[in-house]
Amino acid sequence: MNNYIKQIWYELHHQPMVTITSILGTAFAIFLIMAVFMTSSLSTVAVAPESNRPRLLAGQNIHISMGDYGGSGGMSNSTAQKLYGNLKGIEKISYAGDWPENRDVSVKDGDCVSMLIKNVDNVFWEIFDFKFISGKPFDKDVIDSRLKRVILSESSAKKLFGNTDVVGNEIKINHIPYVVQGVTANTSPLLQESYANIYLPYASESEDDLWLEGFGGNTQVYMLMEEGVTDKDIRDQVISRYATLNSTLKKEGKEAFYHQSPYTAEALGVEYGSNTDPDIESPRRMRYAVYFVLLLLPAINLSSMTRSRLRRRVAEIGVRRAYGATKWGILNRFLSENLVLTLIGGVIGLILCIIFVAFFSNLFISYGGTFGEGDILGANPTFRMMLNFKTFGIALLLCLILNLISTGMPAWRASRINPAEAISGKND
Repeated sequence: MNNYIKQIWYELHHQPMVTITSILGTAFAIFLIMAVFMTSSLSTVAVAPESNRPRLLAGQNIHISMGDYGGSGGMSNSTAQKLYGNLKGIEKISYAGDWPENRDVSVKDGDCVSMLIKNVDNVFWEIFDFKFISGKPFDKDVIDSRLKRVILSESSAKKLFGNTDVVGNEIKINHIPYVVQGVTANTSPLLQESYANIYLPYASESEDDLWLEGFGGNTQVYMLMEEGVTDKDIRDQVISRYATLNSTLKKEGKEAFYHQSPYTAEALGVEYGSNTDPDIESPRRMRYAVYFVLLLLPAINLSSMTRSRLRRRVAEIGVRRAYGATKWGILNRFLSENLVLTLIGGVIGLILCIIFVAFFSNLFISYGGTFGEGDILGANPTFRMMLNFKTFGIALLLCLILNLISTGMPAWRASRINPAEAISGKND
């Protein structure tokens, strides 16, 4: 490795523009690809409080035709239990409100502010790994008794009270009093399934909240799969339950439509409606095409620069061959030298990408079905969401591929140079 670095230093002195351009070309290629990769993986990266994303599934919506009419939207608690309750391979299941909503929140002698409210049960806190600054999550007694308790985010507690030591204090939500039971550390609004300003105990719908003859309501479910279980295993069971439901509905001229639920974290990150299937294949193909173009075009340019550098070293190659260096030895040397250059450019590109995504990602991140929420639109990913072993692994792999594509052919041709012609300078 020391010899390779010395050779690069030598080239930098004798061909500074070519060497610097090679490094910057690599950095730009890695920067572009990693920017696309990081922003597209924000919906699937495992980070607290959604550390269980690889095993997380969400059951949402119901779509039913009632003959001359029908509809789609949130499902009722009873529907959720019929479709998702007691599935084999599910470790935990949480029942929650279907969509967070903004409500008026106030404290004594304080201003009334609008905050995002999410209704959750006690199991929600077991599936999502929140960090509590004070107090504790809802337990089963709070949910079953429908107590007027709330859990605040750290920023919400400071906004309402000026500090986070507020357990036992009272707040009013739409003029209804609640007692603060706990305060959680702040989370990113980009973690759409767990984020809210305030959490209320979930309760199944009243008669006034039901629709579609009791099939529709305000419920969704979160499920944590057991280790080794796949989302297909769970989905196959849900398909069977839809078939059972439709066998009953058919007698009444009704039909429930299945739309690929429950959804993985990747599916939750794309646009879909309550009466459509989420399309995750099209975004995947688009990303792969972008990766290919962003990798291939710089590699072609870098290949020309590599060939230019090698042409100056034809005599050196001839001498090495004359003293017994093998073709593989020559090929390996130039691949290794160029790999060091590629890694230097890759590190620069990765650093630039992290800085860019951290401060400007909100300009081009796709927010899926939550588009329009003010908190989310103003959010930037945290460094924990961007920096992980997978990110570095992908960056390293891209460097290796870029190195192989840009250097492989010129180095292979250099290794086949006739020693006599190379030393005499007759070989081009």
